Amino acid sequence: MVKVLSTVNWGEPALDLLSQCCNLDQEKPAVMHIRHTERPIIDDMEDGHNTLSTPTGREAAREFGLGLPENRSCRLFHTNYGRAKETAMEIHRGILENGGESEVMGVLPLATVRDREGYNRYVLGYQDTESEAVKLFQNWASGRISENILMSTKDFAVEGAMLTMENLGSKGASTLDVYISHDIWIAAFMFHWFGMSPLEDWIKFLDGFIVQFGEEEMTVFFRGEKTNVDYPFWWNTVG
Repeated sequence: MVKVLSTVNWGEPALDLLSQCCNLDQEKPAVMHIRHTERPIIDDMEDGHNTLSTPTGREAAREFGLGLPENRSCRLFHTNYGRAKETAMEIHRGILENGGESEVMGVLPLATVRDREGYNRYVLGYQDTESEAVKLFQNWASGRISENILMSTKDFAVEGAMLTMENLGSKGASTLDVYISHDIWIAAFMFHWFGMSPLEDWIKFLDGFIVQFGEEEMTVFFRGEKTNVDYPFWWNTVG
């Protein structure tokens, strides 16, 4: 079988994330937040919501599922974008093929966009490149996009944390919750949860982080690094 992730130019961070799974504390559940798999370049940013995965992207997502730890019970959550659902379904398929346990939980009740028409008008000025995605995130995070169009990154990160912790609840130590979303979502969570900025090398396809929650701090796995970070002051309102 041809290995996709080792041949595509965006696959290294995904492979790195999979390799970090062996470093997880087996006494704790874990949460993974990743970007969806490969999609074509979007020519019409206004219609980007409807762009689906490439065949290579679907196979890469399946391979990602094959690489997840067999001793973890995986639950897959995705956004309402078709490519995120496709990613979840292919990861699910890979997990099952590898003899693992997996359940697709469905669409996340979470969204950044408050005014779809206003957002579509705003992104018409952007191109589908990493540098433009970074620019979009910086404008969003620095309050240069109206909160009538996009929820603020801080409020979004708090809602995302609440949802993550509510879903995790009192699940057992073998639980691995996998969230499939988008690059700017991952960036917002990393910044407000951990004080980390992925702007230098941005978030690739199937790229993201793993986090385990402790009493006093969080343990974050990202790009080959394991980092213990304090909770932000607002986290005690999460749950």
